[in-house]
Amino acid sequence: MFITLTLVSAVLALAVVLVIAYHLIGIWLALRNGRRHLEKLAGGLGQIRTDTGPLNGKVATINAGLLALAPPLLAANGNLAAIVAIARRG
Repeated sequence: MFITLTLVSAVLALAVVLVIAYHLIGIWLALRNGRRHLEKLAGGLGQIRTDTGPLNGKVATINAGLLALAPPLLAANGNLAAIVAIARRG
């Protein structure tokens, strides 16, 4: 009886250790993959900063051009709304 209980306890302890080891390995793999993705993300963000650097001096010009486009686009929107209203009536 004593040997049986000892054997059962040893098997259960081994099972618990194996389950914990399995999950710890899974956590380690997830962290390793996360690190790789974060390295790629950091590299991509650095490239975006480099690529968009020349835009800093041109943002005011772009903004002025967009502000100049707003009134004609709003007028076109009004005209299209009037055409839709007429089309719905007829």
